[in-house]
Amino acid sequence: MKTFTDHCLECYKEIEEDFKFVEAFLRREENRFTTLEDLSEATEVPAKRISSFIREGRIYGEDFPNLGYPCAHCGIAIKRQILCTSCYDTFSMEINKTLKQEQLLEELAADRRQGSGAAKYWQLKQGK
Repeated sequence: MKTFTDHCLECYKEIEEDFKFVEAFLRREENRFTTLEDLSEATEVPAKRISSFIREGRIYGEDFPNLGYPCAHCGIAIKRQILCTSCYDTFSMEINKTLKQEQLLEELAADRRQGSGAAKYWQLKQGK
């Protein structure tokens, strides 16, 4: 089983039972607009497990307008990935800024070894 899942056989069976139960609940037309919390309460399947079904693509969140799980950073409801677009963009900008600063530091250190580098120091100081 290790090649298919990180769970033991008993846990895997329990997860599959939960999935089938959740999937059957969602197939009913009257449940199309359910939320994660309502789905969890109605099926008695933990919200975290249902979130993993959505994240893994086993449940297609786009088919259910109110079904989503919280962004790992801000908590807003999302249907894919781990972060919402806003948090992803913010983290990307911070990472790029950090990488640029590290690159400037490396260039500054190389320039100092060669005897120049004042302009790059001020670029780094200003965060450009």
